[in-house]
Amino acid sequence: MSRPTNTSDWQTELYRKHSSWIAGTPPHMAIGDGWAKIVSRLFDRIAETLAGDLPSTNVAIIDIKEKYGEFRIDLLAPVGPEAEAAIERAILLAELRSECSCDECGEAGRMRSTLGQSGWLAVKCDAHGAGYPRIVAKGPPRRRITDRHGVFDVAYDRATDSITQTLVAGLGETD
Repeated sequence: MSRPTNTSDWQTELYRKHSSWIAGTPPHMAIGDGWAKIVSRLFDRIAETLAGDLPSTNVAIIDIKEKYGEFRIDLLAPVGPEAEAAIERAILLAELRSECSCDECGEAGRMRSTLGQSGWLAVKCDAHGAGYPRIVAKGPPRRRITDRHGVFDVAYDRATDSITQTLVAGLGETD
């Protein structure tokens, strides 16, 4: 993966833009510059969620990284259940988008692996896929999630940056 050696300009700008709700020192982001828009969208969605909250609401971002070829974020958000659900959904969108976005350039990509038993995983477009010859995932990113409404199969649509979910078990409505 393409990892910046120093804080990139987009990271500095992102933290400046959202300094009103970020608590503490911004952590180093161990992700490629290709995921800049994913992080930006995530931060914008968190800001929208917090817009109606008290000005004292601060989110502590613990870690932003790539793991097993996917975007990961750890944060502490002292918010109510509705805001927590909205933030969790924003994180899910970011994670799913990372599974189909090249970590170097942000264009459409696929999960790939280096060859061998302990192969590294990364999401790469065809142009940046050198060294990652084995395609691991095909089709849109999918997950099975459980929430207070039941168990859902979730599929991500890159074109609309949205998810569709289908109820598998339990009670509740689908989006």
